[in-house]
Amino acid sequence: MHLVNIGRAPTYLINSVSATYDVVSRPRLRSSSSHRYEQPRTRHKLGERSFSFAGPAAWNSLPPSLHELTNTVTFNKHLKTHLFTRAFGR
Repeated sequence: MHLVNIGRAPTYLINSVSATYDVVSRPRLRSSSSHRYEQPRTRHKLGERSFSFAGPAAWNSLPPSLHELTNTVTFNKHLKTHLFTRAFGR
C-alpha cells in the first residue's frame, strides 16, 4: 500500500483501491485530507481476502506519521519499528 500511496505501484493495484479524498460524498470532511483508503463492502469472508479490502484495512491501521513518508527505505525502517513496538510493547 505504501507504493500505491506514493504512486509507484502497478496501475492495476492503484486502480483497485480508492483514496478517501477521491470519494465524492466526502469533499469537505476532515478525512478527505488524510492518506486513508476506503474499504469496499463485502458480502462474504472471501471478499475480505482481496487486495482491495485487505490493503486499505492494513494501511488504515497504521499511524498517520507512517502515511506521510515518501521514501520507501525510511518507510520500511519506521514500519518495522512500529510493528516491533506493537508486538512486544515497551
